[in-house]
Order: sequence, then structure tokens, then C-alpha cells
Amino acid sequence: MVASLERPLFSLAAPEAAGSGEGKTVLLYHAVRQVFGRDLVHRQTIGDCVSHGWALGVDYLSAVEEVMHGEREHQTTETATEPLYAYSRVEVGGGKLGGGDGSVGGWAARAVRQGGTLLRKQYRLDGQAADFSTYSGTTAREMGRPRNGVPDWIEPAMAEHPVRQTSLVTDYDEARDAIANGYPVPVCSGQGFGNTRDRDGFARPQGTWRHCMLFIGVADEGRPGLLCQNSWGKNWNSGPQGQHDIPDGSFWVDADVATRMLRGKDSYAMSSYAGYPIRDTLTDWLVGWS
Repeated sequence: MVASLERPLFSLAAPEAAGSGEGKTVLLYHAVRQVFGRDLVHRQTIGDCVSHGWALGVDYLSAVEEVMHGEREHQTTETATEPLYAYSRVEVGGGKLGGGDGSVGGWAARAVRQGGTLLRKQYRLDGQAADFSTYSGTTAREMGRPRNGVPDWIEPAMAEHPVRQTSLVTDYDEARDAIANGYPVPVCSGQGFGNTRDRDGFARPQGTWRHCMLFIGVADEGRPGLLCQNSWGKNWNSGPQGQHDIPDGSFWVDADVATRMLRGKDSYAMSSYAGYPIRDTLTDWLVGWS
């Protein structure tokens, strides 16, 4: 899977970024709050965590590209998880996981590039319809069955909005530098955590999860760590937030623990989202159609 990527490793895809996050604190959720007007906190109901980590990553990337990089996007609707889940399992994964839940981070990395993304809304074409306006674990599970996948008629709309670049991140330093440059990192690992944050907002590593979450911030000073957003709702954990006003359901991960998570080689930095650019005027949009 990694070999199929155009730029498989973040260290090779962005060599100029090496060390750029040293000593910095970058909190990508500030861009999300500015663009969406709220925190984005998912609550999955089946084992579709990979699609939540990646769909949330798309929304973070979209907000960052608008706020930090000056790209004039217009997206205040969240990315739908169900088609991303189905495409990763069926079109990319070939139905290898059978009837159970779950996907693979590498499959999702290819799905957002090859298949693209859809927003949380209704889609209609020639009498056919699909409603992704509200998250449904039932819909995700049905679409993710080996013989189903994303309906052919909606794939062209999905393909209009890909994430053009995904690159493997393998340790804390790479994730730190990626996030410091505005690139969120969906992280798939087996590392579990307690549901109580300590006085600094960090969660204690414990147990095993086969789970995907999203790294959305870095603080490379004092107690270095990455901010991790879970998809189990806002009340699954509690405790102090530390010195930053972090989103509900998130927690800080110590640098050495983050490296342990990323060593599993199924976590990717995301960049270059083909979103929904604002048109200056209707006349400009229609140039070439007269």
C-alpha cells in the first residue's frame, strides 16, 4: 500500500519540513472553530473508526487550507464517513475483511486520493438518491459489505473532491512537523488509553485498541506531545484540559507514546484537498460558457 503512494514517506514528500515544528505549539482546531463555528466531535456506533479519523482529517485539512494557507474554500458541512468507509473496504480493500466491521488506514489513504470524498448531505441523480446528511452506522455497515461499496452513479461526484497527497508518518518528529505545517495525521494503532486526562491534559497509555483517531495539534515544548481527537463522542473521557482549550473527547499523547503508535506504519499526513472554492462572481464562473 505504501509503495503505491506517489510520495510514500512524509520525510521524502516534504524534506523541507524536517525540524520545522521544533519548539512550536500549533493547534489545528482553532482553524476548525473559525470555519465551522464549532468543534467537530464524532460519535461512531459501529467499528468504522478509520472513516471517522479520515473524514475528520479532511474537515481539518479544509479548514486549515482556508485559514492558514489563504485558500478560498467554502465548506461548513462536514465530510460524510459512510462512502469513505465503503470505498476503503470494498473498492480498495476488495472485500477482504468480509462481513465484519473495520478498515485499514492505508486503504483509507488510497480511498481519499483515488475515490475522493462527499459531504454530509443528500445526493440525487436520475431518480437515484443517497442520504448522508446524518451519520448512520447502519448505512456504513451496509455500504461496506463486500458486494456493495459506493454506488457507481455517485462516484463521479465523490471523485471531484479528493485529498491529492497522503504520506506515511512513522514517528513523533514527523507528525510534529506535519501538524506544524497544517497537515492533520489520522493515526491507526493498537495503543489504548485511559479515559481520564491528567493535570496537563494527557491520557495514560493502557491496554490495546485496534483503533483510528486523528492527531490535530502539537505542543513541542515543556512536555512534548500530540493532541489526539477520538470518535467516541464528547463524554467518553474527562479531566483537566491543560493550558489549552482542547475539544471535548480529545487528549494529549506523550511524544514517546506517539512514536510507538506511529511505528505501526498505518498513519498518514494529509495535504492538498480539492475542496469547494468560492467563485468571485457568477460572471467569472460562467466565463467560457457563453
